[in-house]
Amino acid sequence: MLLIRNGCVHDGRGNVLPQCDVLVKGGLIEAVGRNLPADGAEVLDAAGKQVLPGFVSAMTVQGATGPGWKDDDLGEFSDPVTPELSVVYSFDQDNMNFQEQWLYGVTSVGVVPKPSNVLGGQMAVFKTYGRSPYAMLVRERAAMIASVSTAPREKYGPRNVAPMTRMGAVSLLVSALKKAEKHSETSDYDPKSEALLPVLRGEMPLFINAQTRAQMDAVELALRGFPDVKLVFTGAFSLDEKRESVRSGRCAALLGDLTEAMSPANYDVDYHSVCRLAEGGARLGICCCGDSFSGGRESLLWNGIQWHKNGMPSERVLALMTSAPAELLGVGDKIGSIEPGRHADLSIWSANPIETYLARLEAVFLQGENLLTKKEARKSCW
Repeated sequence: MLLIRNGCVHDGRGNVLPQCDVLVKGGLIEAVGRNLPADGAEVLDAAGKQVLPGFVSAMTVQGATGPGWKDDDLGEFSDPVTPELSVVYSFDQDNMNFQEQWLYGVTSVGVVPKPSNVLGGQMAVFKTYGRSPYAMLVRERAAMIASVSTAPREKYGPRNVAPMTRMGAVSLLVSALKKAEKHSETSDYDPKSEALLPVLRGEMPLFINAQTRAQMDAVELALRGFPDVKLVFTGAFSLDEKRESVRSGRCAALLGDLTEAMSPANYDVDYHSVCRLAEGGARLGICCCGDSFSGGRESLLWNGIQWHKNGMPSERVLALMTSAPAELLGVGDKIGSIEPGRHADLSIWSANPIETYLARLEAVFLQGENLLTKKEARKSCW
């Protein structure tokens, strides 16, 4: 048992609890409150420190890509429609680019196939430390990854293979969904259609990379015939409060990577409008997604800082890096907040890392184990 005593607890849902205790038992959060009894627990004095939930990096390719940013196991580019693929079989926890993500407070990640296919396959949620992918797995088949951005066209166009246009990408998407609809009426096995049935039933969200207003409009129009599909825009650099589907909560969005300085998509971001969307309760998450992904383990935190610098309150930023993406990934009952029953994935900082670059990570717990003091976690030469 562990008792974190007298810290300033940020629960990941917008609440700040000064001089609060967090009791951890069996890898789970047992209780949160003031003056909790120690009852023989190891006590960690967090007075003057900030206690945060572990960050949830909702979309990353790290763990499936190698040095030099070659595609490696990121995607199967023999076919632009590959919904049957699972990234679980590409994830490698010892991959060079996956090392020590937790040094920046990231305790869980959604690993995705590279979004260069119209339908790229199924993402999975992993913890950022463990002995094997299967020990680290939080949820398999967390979402279906898709794209109608320029990425599929750039991948297949030079081969003179569809899609070469946005209408080609949307056509392939709709055709695959319609085929899956009819598949339930036949006895022939089709792995692509089988993989899409949970999407059609609303059991698996569709994370679709759409960066511009025109791309998002095309997606919404194309999916009108599939009312049960749970749509989540990713990238969404042109998102603003006029997007009624997001404003009303019918659709959600994972905000794209702002740290790639050379990306023209960054110039389309309307910070103030998105901040108003967030304050209005829209289902958003801060992420590092888009046509490409930033590579540093600090990237998620830098994205959060960028949103705070452009007007989003730090507690809202924190929620969009913890509880909000956890909910979108279907694991909000396990991770993303400091509440009884959740995994004890916590970080302790000298100051609020979203508000100041002077903040230093002093402890990071993954299911109750402090990785900064766990010898096995510090053996890597990377």
